[in-house]
Amino acid sequence: MIARSIVRRCLLSLCATAFAAPIFAADKPVVVLVGDSIRMGYAPEVIKALGPIADVRSPEPNGGDTANVLKNLDQWVISANPKVVHLNAGLHDLKLDRKTGKYQVSLEDYQANLKKILERITKETKATVIFALTTPVLDDLHAANKPFDRRDADVRAYNGAAMQVLKDYPEVKINDLYTFVKAREPEKALVADGVHFTPQASQVLGRRVADVIRLTSLANPVFLAKRAKNPPKLDGKADEPEWADAQPITTFQAFWSGQKAKHPHTARILWDDEAMYFHAELPDEYLKAYGKNRNDKLWLGDVFELFFKPYADRPEYYELQANPFGSILELPMPKRGYSFEELVAKPHQGMTVAVDIQGSLDNPGKTDKKWTVEGRLPWKMFEMTGGKPKPGDVWRFQLSYYDYGPEGTEPELGSCAPLTIGNYHRYEDYAGLRFVGDK
Repeated sequence: MIARSIVRRCLLSLCATAFAAPIFAADKPVVVLVGDSIRMGYAPEVIKALGPIADVRSPEPNGGDTANVLKNLDQWVISANPKVVHLNAGLHDLKLDRKTGKYQVSLEDYQANLKKILERITKETKATVIFALTTPVLDDLHAANKPFDRRDADVRAYNGAAMQVLKDYPEVKINDLYTFVKAREPEKALVADGVHFTPQASQVLGRRVADVIRLTSLANPVFLAKRAKNPPKLDGKADEPEWADAQPITTFQAFWSGQKAKHPHTARILWDDEAMYFHAELPDEYLKAYGKNRNDKLWLGDVFELFFKPYADRPEYYELQANPFGSILELPMPKRGYSFEELVAKPHQGMTVAVDIQGSLDNPGKTDKKWTVEGRLPWKMFEMTGGKPKPGDVWRFQLSYYDYGPEGTEPELGSCAPLTIGNYHRYEDYAGLRFVGDK
């Protein structure tokens, strides 16, 4: 529920960005790539992918450890007046001297250096900062080919230390390259030294970095909620003409790890003066629901979730859920991390849903194909943040799901927004929902 961790992958583009005319170099936003030899390997692919829309700069020297990045921060970053900074440091910090047993930069100093780096960039520039977690190491190969050690356990420890620092900088995006590589057979992606990547793998990394930069910092996706001429009938089927005119939202994936959805998922949103309406079609070969009562812990089974944050500069947001039983969860959140017990004790907020199932909840996996849910959210549910939007207003939002399989398997997870960490409450990464249409 609140602060649920989720892991997996994806590489789909979430939106298309069109330009009326070519962007000339002087008008392009500056993107700075800072990092070690891994960055040097993927930089050409990032430049190739983002070149039409950004001035991508990758310093010629190896960035080395965090102490070296800090030393060169003015030259590499601050002076460039960047719009985006994609930063990585860690592989040099965790070098282990076999004779002394000391790391090149201790874990404590690594955290202190990283904090100083982030403090300067966030205070001295207006850049969006993306921190990339350090990529995996194959211990035995590295030990056989290098005069010093790097260990994957240390990679995980230094990444964990970085994540602790990043808790103080929620505006910093995270590019989890560690999980991304781990999901793609590092034994095939890494060369004989157990740390550097093959040319082909570097290209894959470069495309991943470019996707993260584009979708979280340069061209954040914005979807449309069109005004409905007539309120749809809630039966779970969404066969009214209004739904045919609604914009399909099809970008569901676990963007934080690059895991694609097994099957395409589709959702749509409409609105009128009385309410917002939603419909979602969720392919599911193993229907498994949990919770038959309002405000049960529905996410312990298959579930569709909606998150809305009307104001970027205010803490309030809303979490709403529906499952194949037709049960709902309504959580008007005054702020992130608010007491679940207090929220579920609130009276019914007004959400109503209808579900249509192709399969059977009594015999999971036998005849299951999909489930669909259609819902109505009256504007009174959003009184905490002012209620109904005006045409042209943009709310932050994300739609997501849990898809459970047989016992012992991990659920598939996905969101329509480019979430950079596995937490559906990460509203810093939400997509935009623009309300369009006059009466």
